[in-house]
Amino acid sequence: MKTERYFIMVSLVLALVMMGWALPVPAQTRSSEQPQYGGMFTLLHNGGIAAISSPSEGGALMMLRNTCPVFERLLKTDDNERLQPWLAESWEISRDGKMITFHLRRGIKFHDGTDFNAEAVKYNLEVVKAAAVPGSGVLSKVSSYDIPDPYTIRLNLTRYDATLLLRLAQTYIGYMVSPTAHKIKTTPENAATDHMVGTGPFKFDSWQRDVYVRFKKFDGYWQKGKPYLDAIQLRYISDLTVSLMAFMAGEAQAIENIDPVEAKELAKKYDVRTPNNLFFFHNFLLDGGNTDSPFANKKVREAVEYAIDKKIVAQGVGMGYYPLTQFAAPTDPWYIPGLKPREYDPAKAKQLLAEAGYPNGFKTKLVADPRARRDPMIAAQTYLKEVGIDAELDMADIARATVMRREGWKGIFYPGFPNAGTFIGIQDRYGQANDFVSFYRPPGWQEKWNALLEQPDEDKRLVQFKELIKMMYDEVVAIPYLYNSPLMALNLKLVHGFKLHANHTADYYEPENIWLSK
Repeated sequence: MKTERYFIMVSLVLALVMMGWALPVPAQTRSSEQPQYGGMFTLLHNGGIAAISSPSEGGALMMLRNTCPVFERLLKTDDNERLQPWLAESWEISRDGKMITFHLRRGIKFHDGTDFNAEAVKYNLEVVKAAAVPGSGVLSKVSSYDIPDPYTIRLNLTRYDATLLLRLAQTYIGYMVSPTAHKIKTTPENAATDHMVGTGPFKFDSWQRDVYVRFKKFDGYWQKGKPYLDAIQLRYISDLTVSLMAFMAGEAQAIENIDPVEAKELAKKYDVRTPNNLFFFHNFLLDGGNTDSPFANKKVREAVEYAIDKKIVAQGVGMGYYPLTQFAAPTDPWYIPGLKPREYDPAKAKQLLAEAGYPNGFKTKLVADPRARRDPMIAAQTYLKEVGIDAELDMADIARATVMRREGWKGIFYPGFPNAGTFIGIQDRYGQANDFVSFYRPPGWQEKWNALLEQPDEDKRLVQFKELIKMMYDEVVAIPYLYNSPLMALNLKLVHGFKLHANHTADYYEPENIWLSK
């Protein structure tokens, strides 16, 4: 136990050293400067470049950061996840929610000269559905398409689903690819050259797997006067030291996923921040849905949260983590101010365990997978043991962890891959009846999620969503633990207009707005 306490104390000391520089830094404004044309923007990252092609071929292997210079969507969102026009200049939802009509912008062409129109939209939606692109299951609710004119398309739905428009605005299923290019028969080696044809501000130029991808300016872009850059390059470097050396040597204007130790040094010369306001949530899922589990008792679930000092763990671990007290970050539109957090209180945890019939505690398992960082898990394991919950660590491989999501688990499940703190990210983890099946679902739980998805009015849906966030807290459906957004560094003397995770969308940025000082 002394060793375990030492681990926590060392973490705290490190935290006190790091506090004050690992927090988001406000962007410097240069409003007096006018955008300049030319140059190549380079971003260094360690997220991989496994596939570059159209969504129906790359699917989950792609990342938005690697493809959004080329592809655009019908809609986008703002930082509050309110839907905004993009390739569609307006849209209407029928009163019963069973028809969505898009009115498309005119005069837009794909990079190969193909017209962007209603037929192209229909083609793209049918292709991603047929390819079972992640998130495309929502398109099964589209029973048919009507095209009354070349720039109007109507989706006829069996029933409304609020995630449909959000997925079109934030995920791969909304990407618009040239039908002409997509119909070209190609090989995996040539798929990027043949099929990476969109309406975006940049055209595909070249790539090398897990090395780089490069884009060049599209002169026929529909937003007049944009883009400003001649080219964009994304470079993958897995070794952080090598990546930092390249950044400091001036080979790139931005670098993401840096650690706090390096961030402290970089902050002396560069702007260090967490990108925008999108955060990623880490949480404990207790098997409260199993009637024979101690976690079926609400007092035991509460005890788990009182047992863990989230603030100390977040500070000690560093890496831009912050303690999570509800399933929303303070910047999220569904955050509930005044919702009293369950602060660290081991005496309270022991009292609740005794009241639940476990005065001497009990043994359980803490299941995770290799994608999870071990230090926050070990810290939680230590805190739980101090109140009597002896949680044996079980590191499942990714395949077994994936099976447990659908078939169930015993004890505490700590998914290694966090969920994005977006409406879709939270709904995908907690609102699906057949996923993460072992956590406790209060009476009316699924009905409330179904009603939420069937609500076409954004304001009313936000109220319903907040009710679910509060229910998650009140019934301790799961234990919110930590949230974070990866640290990045920018050379603001050179780069302007680059916002990663913009519009509350993971890995998204607006390449047409980036420019460099000469």
